[in-house]
Amino acid sequence: MNRDDRLLACMQSRLSPAARVAFEDELAREPGLRAERAAMRAAADALGATPVPEGARSTGRARLSDSIEADRAPRAANDNRGLALLRVAGIVAATVVVWQFVVVPQLPGPETGGFVPASEIVATPTLLVAFTDDATLVEITALLRETGAKLVDGPSAPGLYTLGFTDAAALEAAEAALGARPELVITVSRP
Repeated sequence: MNRDDRLLACMQSRLSPAARVAFEDELAREPGLRAERAAMRAAADALGATPVPEGARSTGRARLSDSIEADRAPRAANDNRGLALLRVAGIVAATVVVWQFVVVPQLPGPETGGFVPASEIVATPTLLVAFTDDATLVEITALLRETGAKLVDGPSAPGLYTLGFTDAAALEAAEAALGARPELVITVSRP
């Protein structure tokens, strides 16, 4: 037991009678030890003189008790939120895969008016047209209305637009009309 522990034990009357006698002999020989004891007593007296606020002891005990009980409380065996999120993600992924590979192929095809892929080839008569760089949108729209053309696709990588027509006669008439407008049309060709 070090010197501070013995001082504290002496002040709290926790020393055995033989240890107390030995400690008092040491106090009589050492003035520094007596000064330390006097300082400890003054501090203890000052602390004892300060009244404890009403309810502070019971509040402190309750807080300590709650803290101990919280540490003792067992964790729930099913406290696995991360695993639950993984399960949900797996279910969503499986649903998408089943939809794409099982349900979509069973949907009715284009002949019944059902699902039609965007990449399906257009069955209407078409022309490939390249417009001049200085042709405005207003001029191109007016030309398409005059010829009865509908924009089907474009522009492609080389700058060609695909125009669709209701029948072969409309295509022939539009091909002649578009070829007659070199200020707006660079080239007209059939696919």
